[in-house]
Amino acid sequence: MKLKQQPADFMVEELPGFEASTEKDEHTVFLLEKQEIDTFDAIRRIAQRIRISLFEIGYAGLKDKHALARQYISIPTRYNVQGLKMDLLVLTLVGYSRKKIKVGDLKGNRFTIMVRDVEEKKLADIALKAETISTSGVPNYFDSQRFGSVIDNTFIGKDVILKKYEKAVKQYLTSYQKSEPKKIKDDKRKIQSAWNDLASVRVYNRAFAEVIKEYAKTKDWRAAYRRIPAHLREMFVNAYQSFLWNECVKEMLKRTVEKKKLYSVEYAIGALLFYTNLSEPEKEKIPLTFLTISETAMFTDGEQQIVSSVLEKEGLQLPEFRIEEEAGNFFKTRAREILLIPQDFTISKPERDEINSIGNMIRYKMQVSFSLPKGSYATVVTKRLFGH
Repeated sequence: MKLKQQPADFMVEELPGFEASTEKDEHTVFLLEKQEIDTFDAIRRIAQRIRISLFEIGYAGLKDKHALARQYISIPTRYNVQGLKMDLLVLTLVGYSRKKIKVGDLKGNRFTIMVRDVEEKKLADIALKAETISTSGVPNYFDSQRFGSVIDNTFIGKDVILKKYEKAVKQYLTSYQKSEPKKIKDDKRKIQSAWNDLASVRVYNRAFAEVIKEYAKTKDWRAAYRRIPAHLREMFVNAYQSFLWNECVKEMLKRTVEKKKLYSVEYAIGALLFYTNLSEPEKEKIPLTFLTISETAMFTDGEQQIVSSVLEKEGLQLPEFRIEEEAGNFFKTRAREILLIPQDFTISKPERDEINSIGNMIRYKMQVSFSLPKGSYATVVTKRLFGH
């Protein structure tokens, strides 16, 4: 299975959680159509073109760089923007709103995905799984996109729970992805090579410099950690909490679903567990939601057994999740639906994949379309259908 081999292979359209008015108001609402750039980059380019602060532009959600995306943004009407066409993006005026669009102002997203490089021997299995989507749904896992801050499977959020602040700071200052800008990678290599004399390091990145300056002044790794920008510290905590939630759902499926129906599919930080289908008794055993782990979360006895099993593997106990006083951020309790039923689901008949078929080696492509609520991942649906 291959995704996103061509820009039009992965299309996502926002389902807005608001209605734009035809009467002029404080904010103008636009449909933003973009490709090969992420939402932040698109907003930055728009702000530069019309010469306003990027913070004045409202948006409801972030859309992938590697997708043909349609989403809504707002710009204060006083700037009199009527529309815009630039490389890789187009803005079309759709109406007005009294309020700026805020993160979360959407019902969900509609996806149209071309899945390529499918082997013929898997077509029958895919068809069977597709038939059960509307009844058995999909585990509502957090997928790889949630874990961009996790490098080498090291969770800074876990290090903070364990009060390993030097390790957390070192991971932040020295570990990098290949895709990061050269200046950032150069800074991180420089810091790594001079770790035992950190106070002497001079770097380009201002956020890195603030952390180094704090440690040079206090010789306190906890204080240095708290100098990491708050939104990044929150991201570290959220990533680890999301991983634990995934592990709890996997453990629940192991305890409730017949073993022969389960299969694993790899993702960025391990493997996710899926099922071919669920019987009615199995569905009845699975609660509607499961809480994210925090020191204040209240679990039923059965849920507590699952949480304890997962935390034991991680070498942790629930009281250790009380980190706010020391780390300056905390684990929030949220209820997330365990099973997800994609709406308006369709799947095309398999066709010859012109990109991946070579000679007598025939590969197939199939298009799937569906809608998901906000916060759910389309790639989890493709893993359930096309994974093995």
